[in-house]
Amino acid sequence: MTVQIAIRLDDALAENARAAAAAAGTNLSEWVRSAIRHQAALAVALRARAEEDAREPVYNDEQEAALMAARHRRALATLDHQ
Repeated sequence: MTVQIAIRLDDALAENARAAAAAAGTNLSEWVRSAIRHQAALAVALRARAEEDAREPVYNDEQEAALMAARHRRALATLDHQ
C-alpha cells in the first residue's frame, strides 16, 4: 500500500532537494523517500543510544571498549545500508 503525501517547501529548499536528487542520480520522489528512511533510522539509533547512556555503568573498562566498538560497527553498517 502506498500513501501520497503533499508537502510545501520554500523555493530554496525545493531547489536544494532537486539538486541533491540529481547529484544522487535519482528522481525527487525516490530521494525524499530515502531521506525519510535515513532520518527514521537515525532517530531509532539516537533513542537507543540515549537509553544505553542513561543506564548505570555495568561494565569494566575493557568491556566498555568492546561495547563501544560494537556500537560503532553497528552505526557504520546502518548508515552504509541507507
